[in-house]
Amino acid sequence: MLYSKKIHLKKATYFLLISVTAFVFSCKDSKEKINLKKGQELFTSVGCATCHSLSGDKDKLYGPSLNAILGTKTKVIRNNKEYSFFIDRNYIKKSIIDPDYEKPLLFKSNKMPKPSLTNFEVECITDYLISINNKSIE
Repeated sequence: MLYSKKIHLKKATYFLLISVTAFVFSCKDSKEKINLKKGQELFTSVGCATCHSLSGDKDKLYGPSLNAILGTKTKVIRNNKEYSFFIDRNYIKKSIIDPDYEKPLLFKSNKMPKPSLTNFEVECITDYLISINNKSIE
């Protein structure tokens, strides 16, 4: 009988562990969805969409199009020197936080305003732009 109780206890423990794990992952997915939605809202409300396209439309742009940029090679001007590298999450974040630090070569004379954003808001916009880019890769 003691052996039977141990088996039931193990089953209950495994069930609880699986339930908690599923709950944690569902919360993570919900948090990511909330961050993406917040990032999308901020992209519009802060004014990013005024100058940046997400569709690749280059006719109305004052700043570079932001779709399909992740992993692409870009050239920038930093301290009056030209650099080239592949665009990653870190570059996108830095460009939002300090837009004058590195200017895309083709847009070097344009002036992007420095937004007053919290770290969380920068993360949300970055997550949103990454999600747009991941969709264009698929």
